[in-house]
Amino acid sequence: MEELADFHQKAVDGLKDCLKWFYEHPPQDVDWQSWHISDRPDGWEKKALPNFEMNQHAFIEGIEKAKIGDLTYIEDATGSMQGLSKDMDVLGDEWLAYVPSEVIQQYGENMYKARKRASNIWWTVGEYWDNDEEILDEEITGPVDEQELLRYLKPGESPDE
Repeated sequence: MEELADFHQKAVDGLKDCLKWFYEHPPQDVDWQSWHISDRPDGWEKKALPNFEMNQHAFIEGIEKAKIGDLTYIEDATGSMQGLSKDMDVLGDEWLAYVPSEVIQQYGENMYKARKRASNIWWTVGEYWDNDEEILDEEITGPVDEQELLRYLKPGESPDE
């Protein structure tokens, strides 16, 4: 969950950088303010950014609640992100076509990683993948790299716990 929150915060910061870049370098050859609000940067500021920031707050709150044993906040926050992804389908990205790809990269790559983790966490915490009391079902996930999973163990924690 902490990894999810980290990637998500980087994505939010990346989106802010994209918006800033666009406003500092508006296209000169088109009247972007005549575009539909869903294709303009101000549409993203009004719709996407507040929702992303609300999700970020929910991730942080979910982490704190999980530390005291309450996983419902994590399930709600990650489920909310999945729903939000679908809600964001109404937003166009015409304005992003005017932002250099190296600026967009921080937003896009980190949001992809955050969404992937949110989905995996939601499926796991909700026990949707529960198969003979294992967290992951390789029929769904594909092969699991156990060495990769071991890097998430905390100091003193063993894989048998």
